[in-house]
Amino acid sequence: MEQKYGKEYKAVMRNGKYRIGIAGLLLWMTTLALFGCGNRAESSVEENIGMESETDGQKEEKEEKEEGTGEVSGDGESGEEMDRETDAGENEGMEEETENVGTDAEADSPWNGKKVSVCGDSISTFTGYIPEYYSKFYPECGEIRTVEETWWMQVTERTGMELCSNASYSGSTVSGQSQDNHEGAYSCGNQRMADLAGPEGEWPDVILILMGANDLLNGIPLGAYDGVSQVQEGYIQNFSEAYGLMLDKMKMWYPDAEIYCCTILEVARWDEEGDCFPFQNEHGLTAKNYNDCIKAVAQAKGISVIDVYGCGITYENAKEYTSDGTHPNAAGAALIADKVCGELGVN
Repeated sequence: MEQKYGKEYKAVMRNGKYRIGIAGLLLWMTTLALFGCGNRAESSVEENIGMESETDGQKEEKEEKEEGTGEVSGDGESGEEMDRETDAGENEGMEEETENVGTDAEADSPWNGKKVSVCGDSISTFTGYIPEYYSKFYPECGEIRTVEETWWMQVTERTGMELCSNASYSGSTVSGQSQDNHEGAYSCGNQRMADLAGPEGEWPDVILILMGANDLLNGIPLGAYDGVSQVQEGYIQNFSEAYGLMLDKMKMWYPDAEIYCCTILEVARWDEEGDCFPFQNEHGLTAKNYNDCIKAVAQAKGISVIDVYGCGITYENAKEYTSDGTHPNAAGAALIADKVCGELGVN
């Protein structure tokens, strides 16, 4: 300042002529400086106040979030509501993942897409799913009303297999005329063998056999078949020979099929007092005796056995799981399906 205004300043001081003017000028400049600083200070104060207010709001919001009581979103949605929505979304995602896992598990089943045929009696029948000329039981009789309740349909759905044929004939036996070519009432007969093929002649990949209850009920003798000797065609009058011939013919007719022999269910009866007991035929034989024969013959033929006798239906609980001591209801059919699926390695 001395360099720019030195001469003028010295002149004023020497003459004393403009001292008051200078004093006024200085006062005016000081006032301007103070006014500007005041404005800047005021702005700084306002900014600081705003920052403090914002900080306080953020603190309150943080505290409210931690307490779970404050409003978080602009539309008034509380933290609890957002948590519930998040949980619901996670649960829905888990459900979708579970469904996908179930689908993947079925796709990974070794049975998926295989064709299965059933060889059975009344326990395995259902109108519309067996040959029209076969004798039927379900759903007209008993306590199974839908095909989804049958044991064999549950097995096909759970394993991913496709039904090739259901050759189940109500009242049929294993024993009888093996050269039958038209009726199908005997599972050792030719007609039953032919009916195990699909409607277009396709062969099954798997055959599930659940036969023998009517042989027990009709008092067919067990016989003494060794499981190895060749059985002559004709009218087979004992259970062991008829069972052996049935298996030999299945292996010959369907050489690529996996065959599974299911033991028969416990057959029970109850008296007027409601006491249950195992059924015995005229030879004093029970379901267990026929099952021992099934196991022996199947083992001799190298064929797998599924012990349905041990599915959980006993003579003590027969009234709970059957309609008459012989025919399972829906709950009983579910136990059979569980046993068969378990033996096939499917949950």
